Amino acid sequence: MSSNILNLWLHGDPLGEIEQLRNGTTRLRFSSEALNQWGAGTRVLSYSLPLTTRRVQSEALDDYLDNLLPEGAVRTQLEQQYQVRPGDTFGLLRHIGGECAGAVQLTTGGEPQNGHLVPLSEAEVAAIVEDLPTLAAPEGETVSASLGGIQSKVLLTRTADGWAWPAAGAMSTHIIKPEPIDPSVAVPEIIEYEHWAMRLAAAAGLSVAHSELVRFGDRLTLVVERYDRANGQRLHQEDFAQALGIRPGNKYEPGNDVPSRLARIAAGPATESLDPAGFRRALLQLVTFNVIVGNGDAHAKNYSLLLTDGLFSLAPAYDVAPVFYVSNRYSNFGMQLAGQRNLKYLSAAHLVEEATRWGIDEPTARQVVDDTARAVHFALDDVPDDSLPVRVAHSIRKRAAELSA
Repeated sequence: MSSNILNLWLHGDPLGEIEQLRNGTTRLRFSSEALNQWGAGTRVLSYSLPLTTRRVQSEALDDYLDNLLPEGAVRTQLEQQYQVRPGDTFGLLRHIGGECAGAVQLTTGGEPQNGHLVPLSEAEVAAIVEDLPTLAAPEGETVSASLGGIQSKVLLTRTADGWAWPAAGAMSTHIIKPEPIDPSVAVPEIIEYEHWAMRLAAAAGLSVAHSELVRFGDRLTLVVERYDRANGQRLHQEDFAQALGIRPGNKYEPGNDVPSRLARIAAGPATESLDPAGFRRALLQLVTFNVIVGNGDAHAKNYSLLLTDGLFSLAPAYDVAPVFYVSNRYSNFGMQLAGQRNLKYLSAAHLVEEATRWGIDEPTARQVVDDTARAVHFALDDVPDDSLPVRVAHSIRKRAAELSA
């Protein structure tokens, strides 16, 4: 296989080929098998990349691939490890594209990678976790899995016998995120806050990824079960940035997007779901929850879609944390709501007005916001908040009361 070609697989079936041209740009050609099975215009890979008989060479393709990779220092480390020039998305995916978010795989060979699992002892897992943010593979292995985001993490597989390293494209099942060790981070207790907020979301009736706090060696971690892995199978998904053709560096929405990014999701993927009205209500519920808990990091990469046979549904909540109440670095909501981004000023009126722009009638929008706020208010009594500063729990309770007034 040529070094400038990557085979693209979806659920282990051939979906196409991605070619890197001499000038560094990428081009996608969907396979005849995929076109025969699904038909032109079907969105089985991404909302932004419908199947077509033509070659695809676009910013949407570049952004989709870019969003498969980690950001910031983690990406820089991997580029250095594999001697890939900075910013060469195609070059890095040649090494770590065998295990990505969703059901896609990118390989240099003519077959999808099943890989193999390398059993890890408790001491080996602790060593891997304690090395983070340096991502060090077990002896004799390499990093071959990729997941978007800027936060330090490692992907492992939980088996009946313990933890294992997913090698050569093998499927991971869990995301391990350690507590930060950099004293300059805005929220040092981020993983404890995130775990609490995800439990609160579940108690309030939202669909949410399952998480637990686990200590490996001297490092406390948040262990998150991947919702895009179930019963030994990959489930396909994409984040809102991929669906809307947004590069990772632009994941926070500016205040002047018309229509808003959420409105574009409501007018796009929501219409290609089994229940468009239910999709929009679920989205409003999740956005309302994020406002209540002060999730100032709710940007386009922290919402996702599940794709099943060309139909979309809203993925479970993840990366939810009350960062607004503990750091002024997160004063802006990741998305705009009726033109407002500042969490200090976001109100039920903004949520309702934004929802009406999605096609939800005003009484229904008010009911969803009110029901969500009341559910959070009652859930606060069921989820211990020992890990939170008293002022944070008080602020969340106060915001819930304001939105249900």
